[in-house]
Amino acid sequence: MRISERIFLVGSGKHGHEMTHRLDCNVYLLDGGSELALIDAGSGLAPDQIVANIERNGFDMTKVKKLLLTHVHGDHGGGAYFFHKEYGLEVIASTEATPWLERGDKEKTSIGAAIAAGVYPEDYHYPPCPVARSVSEGDRISVGELELEVLETPGHSRGHVSFVLEHDGVRTLFAGDVVFAGGKVVIQNIWDCFIGEYADSLDKLSRRRFDRLFSGHGPFLLSEAWRHIELADAAFKRLDIPPNL
Repeated sequence: MRISERIFLVGSGKHGHEMTHRLDCNVYLLDGGSELALIDAGSGLAPDQIVANIERNGFDMTKVKKLLLTHVHGDHGGGAYFFHKEYGLEVIASTEATPWLERGDKEKTSIGAAIAAGVYPEDYHYPPCPVARSVSEGDRISVGELELEVLETPGHSRGHVSFVLEHDGVRTLFAGDVVFAGGKVVIQNIWDCFIGEYADSLDKLSRRRFDRLFSGHGPFLLSEAWRHIELADAAFKRLDIPPNL
């Protein structure tokens, strides 16, 4: 599904558009001209559906060179190994989350807790995946003729990053699970979800005045995304909690 000149939605599960496996996050394809990149990888369950959507939009998987992960929860990072193994994608993750992905660490990725809670099936497997590049605040990632900035945005999880694309005068945020349309967030009873860090991340994002918001679940926003981000930030500043997705 083409959602802007350079961005396509190629995966989305039960909390989004039901395009692919129900446990998938929103998976975006970024067209940088000479090369393409995926932002997040989905759950790794039926990843061929994501591939089919990429090809249905007229792209060849041989042009997809990079996989940028916002964080390594199963619905975002579980498919990383498939895309690395089958198509040779260069996997990029935050410096903090890199060892968890490379070990397939069930505790640090909260997979164990999610299976125990019934979020994932008991036989869900999170395969270890090598990381080609670890990134931190302020790093830049080239995708063909485009360049993205890395922002560290913990709160929903440790090792969470967001990606900023500024192109043709439009400022776009690939937000993973840090903020959603309507000023919503995802606060969960897991080891690395910290309200104080969440509030700091929303304060940081609200200062950037983003035009477009492409989150890890739910609808995407094509204008005035800053209004939605400000709603979440304002709730934290009132010592309140924004609505949960």
